[in-house]
Amino acid sequence: MDRTGTGEHACAPERRADYQMFGLREEVAQLEAGVHRYLATATGRFESWLAAREVRGRT
Repeated sequence: MDRTGTGEHACAPERRADYQMFGLREEVAQLEAGVHRYLATATGRFESWLAAREVRGRT
């Protein structure tokens, strides 16, 4: 690989996605915590139950 060229840097799509997710790790952690808080509410528990019921009904 020639690193002396003036061309733009290019990464494999998977590597770029990994880098982007690394940069968003705090936001992802906050989102996950928010989902857990929501699912602990009465509305969240009901929606979780309803989703599971609908999935079971498809099989």
